[in-house]
Amino acid sequence: MPARRRRPPIPEPTAPEDDAFDLWLRESLRTAFDDIASEPIPEDLLRMIEEDRAERERLRGRRRARPEA
Repeated sequence: MPARRRRPPIPEPTAPEDDAFDLWLRESLRTAFDDIASEPIPEDLLRMIEEDRAERERLRGRRRARPEA
């Protein structure tokens, strides 16, 4: 009977916070975008989002009211 080869153990993936590249990337993104992300959302954009939300709700209501064929 031939001997079976043992497979090498699969290394456990490192946690993202342990990986040097992930640390560097996370810090670089924070440095680049934290100031921008903390800015208030412009009123025009908020208005457009609300209008879109209202339109989607209106369309959903119309679909629900339509009888199933």
